[in-house]
Amino acid sequence: MKIKTLVMMMTLLLAFTFNFNIANANSFKEVKITNSSTSVYEKPDANSKVIGTVEKGIFVTLINQNQNAFSRIAYLNSENKIIDGYIADSELNDAPYTIKIASSKSGLVVKETPSLKGKTVATLQNKMVVKDFGSVGDGWSFVQYGNVIGFATTNFMSNSQPISKYVVSSSLIVRNIASPSGIQVGELSKNEVVAVHSTIAGWSYVTTSAYEGYVVDSYLSSKNPSATTNSKPSGSSNTNHSNGSKTTYKNCTELRKDYPNGVGADHPAYQSKHDRDKDGWACER
Repeated sequence: MKIKTLVMMMTLLLAFTFNFNIANANSFKEVKITNSSTSVYEKPDANSKVIGTVEKGIFVTLINQNQNAFSRIAYLNSENKIIDGYIADSELNDAPYTIKIASSKSGLVVKETPSLKGKTVATLQNKMVVKDFGSVGDGWSFVQYGNVIGFATTNFMSNSQPISKYVVSSSLIVRNIASPSGIQVGELSKNEVVAVHSTIAGWSYVTTSAYEGYVVDSYLSSKNPSATTNSKPSGSSNTNHSNGSKTTYKNCTELRKDYPNGVGADHPAYQSKHDRDKDGWACER
């Protein structure tokens, strides 16, 4: 009974959400969950007209926040009527979710309703990261990618197995989708450690203690920049060779004649053009 009720409420939420142009990255919406049964008001004021009631544990679409301690939300009531109004900020909690990876080679199909007959909202590419808010029964999960919100087949998603990488660029922008048009949700510092959950089309989905979202993958490295710039690999030597070393080299072939294991960024012979992976060490083997 609870599952059926949850499915119905999620379905109503989705039908409304797409009327608000959910595919537009510049009108980013969030999924929230109510922590109690509460009135919905016409204006951000508890003295204004009550236009509906939303029950505890219902997902709603957050449109605007922090208007006189009220949030503008949207949902569909049991009569399939769109309710667009305000509730107190304190009545909303972040909806818990798990990071999942689209594992179907043909793409993860997102539906408006938990049914194969439901309207297709979007087809997400293989390896795309989605937020999985949980199972709604019958093999379906409620998911979100950017402003794409809907139902996807649970078996077509896999658990994330993140790996650690380091930021090699200053002020690396984190976006809500894998696109330059995505909304900026944060900014990472050089040498910061991130957990990479998936990489697709030059973008990596990362999480830190403060942010999560997509960054340009070329600004990440599996090597610790602090370690490579301040120390040298075992067996390497940055002293002049008996044949005489120089500080400017045409290419890595020439440089390795004097420095077989390459050089760090603090060495006079270091040139960024020889550091192809931008990890702070040039011409490493």
